[in-house]
Formats: sequence, C-alpha cells, structure tokens
Amino acid sequence: MIGVSPAFMVSLYGPGFSIGNFCEGLELVRELGFSAYQPEILVGTALAEWMKDARSVHRTASDLGLVPTQFVAHFMLEEFSNPEKLNPRSGIDELKQVLDIMQVFLPCRVLTIPASTFSVNWNSPGATDFRWWQEVHQRLVEKIGRYVEMVAEAGIKLAFEILPFSVFGGTRRFLELCKEIGSPSLGLNFDTGHAWACREWVPMLPFELKGRIFGTHLGDNMSTENIKLAPGKGTIPWKPLLANLAGAGYDGSWDIEIGCRPDQVTGEYGFGLSYLQQF
Repeated sequence: MIGVSPAFMVSLYGPGFSIGNFCEGLELVRELGFSAYQPEILVGTALAEWMKDARSVHRTASDLGLVPTQFVAHFMLEEFSNPEKLNPRSGIDELKQVLDIMQVFLPCRVLTIPASTFSVNWNSPGATDFRWWQEVHQRLVEKIGRYVEMVAEAGIKLAFEILPFSVFGGTRRFLELCKEIGSPSLGLNFDTGHAWACREWVPMLPFELKGRIFGTHLGDNMSTENIKLAPGKGTIPWKPLLANLAGAGYDGSWDIEIGCRPDQVTGEYGFGLSYLQQF
C-alpha cells in the first residue's frame, strides 16, 4: 500500500484541522489514488473531539476503502521534550484515552508518538554532571517501559518518531534503548526526512532497524534542512532505500509525508505517489 501521513491534513487545513476537515480530506486522499492514511490528534485541545467522534473518521475512511496504518498522537511529543517530563506517570491519562480511541481504528495496531527536540539548560550544574545524565537516562528507560507495557496490554505496538536533537539521539542510541527495554512491541516510525537531515545513512537504516520499523513517513530533503519535500525532490537515494526496506522484511505501507501549501497538495502528493509507484 501507499498512503499519506497526517501532514496531508495539516497542509490542507493547518494545525487546527477538525474531524470534519479530516473526513473531507480523506476524499481527496482516495481521489489521488492512495490506499492508506494515518489518523492523528495533533494538538491536545482536539483530544475531546476525537474521543467523541473518531468513529466518523473510521466510517468515512472505510467507505472510501482507505486503511489506517498507524495512529499518531502528535500532541504527546511534549512528554519527551525535557528532563522534567521524563516521569513514568506523566501522560498516562492521555495515553489511556488514545488507546481507547484506537480501538475504533481496526486493523490499525501501531501507535506513534513523536519525540521532539530535547530542551536542556546547558548552563545548569546537571549539564556537566555524569550522575545527573545517568538519572535522566534511567527516567527515560522507565517512562518508555511503562508506555510500552500499557500499549502492549492493549494489543498495540508503540513506535516513536525521532526528530533531530531528541532525547532518543540517533538510530544506534535508539536501538540500545530497545535492547535495554527488551520488548518486541517497541519500534520506530521510520521518518526518512528527519533521518536524512540528521546525516544518517538512510538507505542502510532498514538493515540496522530490522524488525523495529512499524511504519513510515517518506519525505525528502537536501540533508541541509529538516523540511518535507515529495520523494524524488530531494537527495535521498530512494531506489536502494526502498529495496532495503523490503530486503529487511518490512511489508507495511509506504506512507508519504510532504509539507506544502493547500494549493500545492494535489500536485505534490500526486507527484510523490507517481514517483514511488515506479519502485
């Protein structure tokens, strides 16, 4: 399958998109020829609306023949944004609500939480104290472990989307965290744009992340700025990347992520779809 990330809705309607906007946007997703989508709660103020009316999104998508591939709880990115937030109890109520909402979106079994830039006061004593950094790491492990436990109990896998300068660091550090936590329900939403902007060897990452890629955000850039261009409009080597995704055993949806103006959505996403279809 080839689908779209929630950036499709943000590009069309802005960050304040409503349930009604989302349902309307799904019609364009289908019209352009995509077969999958990702429901998303972008901001915390939208949580109540999704609790109340998520079924209308699923009903609209099902009627259009669109499959949900992952549920993105974007509003929860603040839970991994600074040392003070790394408390295993923080965000638990919101996580429970999201898991309840996800029961509407069968067969979607992946919950994605973005990990934003980690904010540290570099002038604080802790910034040069190894013991403090050990404590931060331990709190991170405990928090991820608690989240994974809750998500797995609901029959769902937890994927993180790693933004530049997040507390997860790069691919190797993330894999070390996975090893330390030891759960097969912990993985990654493979965002090619973020990884390319961080100067990772993106075409080789599927082999390093084998078994840990639970979903995709396929966007392009020049590796000089963390922007979201259509696949084929940046410098990512897509042919080996996509071949290696398959070679590493990933058989999920290829979901495109592009950030653009509303009047560019049809053209940019149409281009991205055509580009990926050749592979």
